Amino acid sequence: MRNIKLLIFILVIFITNQSWGQQETSITNYWSHMNLFNPAYVGSDNMINFKSTIRNQWSGISESPVTQMFSYSKPFGDKVGLGLSIVNDKVFIENSTYVGIDFSYKLTVSDKALLYFGLKAAANFYSVNASLVNTYSQLGFNFPDSNLINLDQFDPNIGLGFLLKHEKWFLSLSVPRMLSTERASSEGVTTTVGTSKPHLYFSSGYNFNLKNPKWSLTPSFLLRTVKDVPAILDSNLLVSYMDKVDLSITYGSAKTYAFTFGIDFADKYRVGYSYETSSRSLLSTEWNSSELFLAYSIPYVNKRNIKQTTVDDIIIEE
Repeated sequence: MRNIKLLIFILVIFITNQSWGQQETSITNYWSHMNLFNPAYVGSDNMINFKSTIRNQWSGISESPVTQMFSYSKPFGDKVGLGLSIVNDKVFIENSTYVGIDFSYKLTVSDKALLYFGLKAAANFYSVNASLVNTYSQLGFNFPDSNLINLDQFDPNIGLGFLLKHEKWFLSLSVPRMLSTERASSEGVTTTVGTSKPHLYFSSGYNFNLKNPKWSLTPSFLLRTVKDVPAILDSNLLVSYMDKVDLSITYGSAKTYAFTFGIDFADKYRVGYSYETSSRSLLSTEWNSSELFLAYSIPYVNKRNIKQTTVDDIIIEE
């Protein structure tokens, strides 16, 4: 009970001390890539994971955003998890690559609940290729504009997260990029062209076992919020068959709908596809998005525990 009270106290302090900008990268299949948003997730499933997602956003618009994501996670011993997360965003003349090293530490709250504390050390590499922009004159001629300046910027950052994991449900709270960053020219005159502010992510879900044990139902949501921008809530309903085949429906507060299909094969590999569209008529064609998800996962074996068990067995037999 003391651990629960301490957890609530930490979470309250964590929320009230955060600054809530533009929205960070989002994906439909968020539940498969949670360590991108919360470093506490690395190692929490006791698996060695390699995961990758490619997202083509607003496919009907020229030079629309393309996002590539990669993550790696692995437990180390009984309490520690380490991982790597990489996100690359390209839209028109902008290119941004975010690289994070994730660390988690596990605490036992009760017989059925575990608390994971996560830290993220990260860096963002941001560039603008202004040479791709042409200026049109009144006569209709287009030419490169010498007043436009290329940008190359490096911004370090840190992140923090908590994960409370039960047999049937979970609670996740995180700020993966706690430091605000400003993008500016490097030629003496400071001109801010964009500001990134801390985002708060809150997620939860519950796993229901149906009458047929081969089937399960998992509703979940992901809420993200940042100062001066409306909060975005993605609600998802996932139906799984034998933990091998998944089908889900996601509704976003920005009036978006998404369908995701995933399948496991060979007990190691997983592939998934998501299609997202908008219910707003003006956006229903141009703003469609799609994602391809690939994963390779194998169980983690703690060799230290195996050796210890073997030694204990020998002592008992003697």
